[in-house]
Amino acid sequence: MSIEFIDVQKRFGDTVALDWVSFKVEKGVACGYIGPNGAGKTTTARIIVGLERADSGVVRVGGLDASKEKAEIQKRVGYIPESPRLYESLTPLETVAVAAMLRKYDKTRAIRKLEILAEIFLHKEFLKKPVSSLSKGTKQKVAISLALLFNPSILVFDEPTDGLDVQAVVSLKQIIKRFTDLGGTAFYSSHLLDIVEGVCSEVYFINRGKIAGEFRKEDFEGKRGYLENALVESIGTKNEQELIDAFFENAE
Repeated sequence: MSIEFIDVQKRFGDTVALDWVSFKVEKGVACGYIGPNGAGKTTTARIIVGLERADSGVVRVGGLDASKEKAEIQKRVGYIPESPRLYESLTPLETVAVAAMLRKYDKTRAIRKLEILAEIFLHKEFLKKPVSSLSKGTKQKVAISLALLFNPSILVFDEPTDGLDVQAVVSLKQIIKRFTDLGGTAFYSSHLLDIVEGVCSEVYFINRGKIAGEFRKEDFEGKRGYLENALVESIGTKNEQELIDAFFENAE
């Protein structure tokens, strides 16, 4: 399933969140979507999964019109937000059981898949504890597991590593690679470059609601620092080093 934006605009009051944004992510591709806070990354992710609607333009997810077929799209998409909302009084096992029932998915199979993911992310001992008692990182692991459980064709990540330990980040990278190798499509929104450089075969920079750069793997593969330098050139402060020098010169 592909993701396509054509001349998409989105405003929140007087704030322009997306300004004529166009891009396409083909099936089986991991796409990085990089930009500073407030650039429009979360708005883009929420439009893909149907939590926001574009004011104008065309959004297609798996060939489906996002403005008309939201429910069908949501059946096929797994979404990992930066701050997941989970049922605090339920345990992860109970959460998955409820989700399986709502999706008419085999509960036993869903729980077994959760247990496998819990072994991968090293949080199996927390599966029977209320979500309210879990750390931020463990809640994020539960959210990632929920997004993966029900055979999505597309995974949408919005700053998914917030609170994760190093081992979990490495495991997540491996999962994304395997997912796309099997034909899944991954949209990875972040302000960090580390995972993007490791797993994404194409990258878009976004700044102030506009696409500010577009790169393919052949542009940056094996070129340490390439994307970082390109990011500074595209959306960074051009005189950043001068400002840093001025700060330390005036530190006293």
